[in-house]
Amino acid sequence: MVQLKKIAVAGLGSVGFRVAAALDRGEIPGLKLVAVSARSLQSSDQRLNTFSKDVIAADLRLLGQLAEIVVECLPPSEFMKVAESVLRKEGSTLVVASVGALLENSHVIELSSSCGSSLVAPSGAVAGLDALRAAKWAGLKRVQLITSKPPSSFGTKLCVGTAVIETSSIYEKIQIFSGSAREAVKAFPKNINVAATVSLAGVGPDKTEVEIWVDPALKFNTHELKIWSKAGEVSASSTNLPDEVNPKSSAVTAYSVLACLQKITNPFAIGS
Repeated sequence: MVQLKKIAVAGLGSVGFRVAAALDRGEIPGLKLVAVSARSLQSSDQRLNTFSKDVIAADLRLLGQLAEIVVECLPPSEFMKVAESVLRKEGSTLVVASVGALLENSHVIELSSSCGSSLVAPSGAVAGLDALRAAKWAGLKRVQLITSKPPSSFGTKLCVGTAVIETSSIYEKIQIFSGSAREAVKAFPKNINVAATVSLAGVGPDKTEVEIWVDPALKFNTHELKIWSKAGEVSASSTNLPDEVNPKSSAVTAYSVLACLQKITNPFAIGS
């Protein structure tokens, strides 16, 4: 009989709840959901009755003790409450949805290496990371990410530098950011995790070029990844529906986490 690996989900927002529900239904063979947590135990308890009786609500800092794999789906400000406790445990795996938090807390990458744990970042809403990883071996010259989103993806108000813009007042396409991935994540920590993912897979957060546009004509979140390397040029585009509960994220994000978990546990893998 195959021994099931215990898995926990930190964060029960739109992405985390969708991931936890799929795990609880047994949709990924080899994994058993044993615990969930949110920013407060009270909000965890409110969602607990939707899962099987074997799933418990636990403090974020205890999830690493309860499970071999922990999926992080928290606001960036809560990331460190779960990251260090999981990564200090040898043999554990932390799957990170808040990839932007890694740029602010880069020491956890070294921590996973020194402690014998694993740190995994799913592709999220951006396409072309397989090509980017291959191009890195060939020799990268330049990497650019252009993200365009409808105004609603930024909530009711949008902060651009010192200016605050009512998103309902945006009637034409405007560029709200141009700079490095590190700067983009700092300016828009809840909207541009893909920039962090691309930067960590490629030329780094300070050399990855990012543009962010707001376009009222769009109904989707779009990401165009452009790669120049010694092996040639690659352009990969993705068009994603905003998450219906949290439009700051793309609906595909939760499914990317599930695909990542499947790859971790499946002995047969496709793609680099």
